[in-house]
Formats: sequence, structure tokens, C-alpha cells
Amino acid sequence: MDLTSETLTPLALVGLALLDGTSIGTLVVPLILLVSGTGGARRVVRGTLLYLGVIGVFYLVLGVALLAGLLPLAQALRGLLAGTVGTVLIAVVGAALMWASFRTDPKAVRRRGGDPEASARRWTERAGRALGSPRALVGLALLAGTIEAASMLPYLAAMGILAEQEVGLGVGALVLTGYCLLMIVPALVLCGIRLLLGSRADRTLDRVHTWAVGSSASALSWALGIIGVILLLQTVGPIIGALAR
Repeated sequence: MDLTSETLTPLALVGLALLDGTSIGTLVVPLILLVSGTGGARRVVRGTLLYLGVIGVFYLVLGVALLAGLLPLAQALRGLLAGTVGTVLIAVVGAALMWASFRTDPKAVRRRGGDPEASARRWTERAGRALGSPRALVGLALLAGTIEAASMLPYLAAMGILAEQEVGLGVGALVLTGYCLLMIVPALVLCGIRLLLGSRADRTLDRVHTWAVGSSASALSWALGIIGVILLLQTVGPIIGALAR
């Protein structure tokens, strides 16, 4: 592991976790629960924290299970991808992801006649139906985790980074625990604001919700672009070194 890799890896994981923190399941749905909930600030925040706890544990368990499978796979592929051909292949994948990020940008989707915010509106309706019922909130969190898991590219990229760094399952599980906590930090901050200000925070939270719905539409585009940049940064040094020989 070189110095560049050691520097980029923590920064990449933090950036990916914060990006995951703006997804529909980790930000848009909690905002709906905070804005639309009834029964006082404490009750509303308690229900939102239940939701966040369930979805956080869900992603942690899923991540550890996937990492357990990725670690031996990474060891098997390490020799294949260590050479110049493998490095160039990874760089090509990074460039392709950056190209895909422009294709999935909300503006590009609208130009093709699509509706990039349709998914966020459906989740808003689901969150509204789950209000006031702990069982429904648990079910909502599990549903959000299950449906969004395949599209949470930052989380999958983070596990790929851990597998590539040969951290081992124990250390990897600890890192994923921190990752999942950081992923729900934005929503936890908003819970604190709701608890401190009560209904006075509704206007601010409603504005944040409007922003989150719009930003969630571009989350996939940003995720593809960031992962593409990470792959390119990890390969540009070896490629330049190979060309300079």
C-alpha cells in the first residue's frame, strides 16, 4: 500500500458515507417523519430514531455479509489485476463510470423525457403512511434498505475499497460500523434540531426536505462520478509509471 493509497482511502470512505447520507432512505424519509409526525417533538424524534437505527443496523449486517464474500474474491483477483493490463482495465471502468454519471444526471434524464424525482415522491407517500406506528416504521426501514441496497453504489464502493486494502473481516466490520454511523449523521443532526426547536423547525425542515428530494435525484450521478474519480486516481500513478519505463 503506497502513501497515496493510504491518504485517499480514509477520505474516500468519509466522502462516500456522507454521500450515502443524502439518499432517499437515509435523509428524505427521515425528513418526512420529522416534518409530518404528530404528538410532540419527542415522540416524532423517537420514531425517527427507531427508523434510523433499524436501517443503520440493516446496512451494517448486509455490509459485513458482503465483505465476507468480497475479501476472498479480492485475494483471488489481486494477481490478475496487479499487472499493467489490469490497471488499464480498472482505469477504463473508472472512465466509464464518469461517463455514466453524466447520463444519469437529472438534467439529462429530463431531456430524455424522464422524471428523476418520481422515486422520492413514492417514498414520501410510504413514509406518510408509516407515521405513528413503530411496527410500520421498522417495516419501512427494512423495505427502504432492501430496495435501495442494490443502488447504493457508494456503500458497495466502500466495501470494494476495504476488500482491496486487505483489512480483514474484523477491522472491516469496525470500519463499516463507523461508516453506517456517519451515514445517518445528517439525519441525526436534523433530529436534534427538531427536538430543540419543536414545531418552530418545521419550516426549515420542510425546506431541507425539498432540497433533499432534488438532491436524491442526482445522488446516483454523483456516486458514479465519485467512484469513477477514485478508480482513476488509484490507477493514474501506475499507468504513468508504466509508460515512463
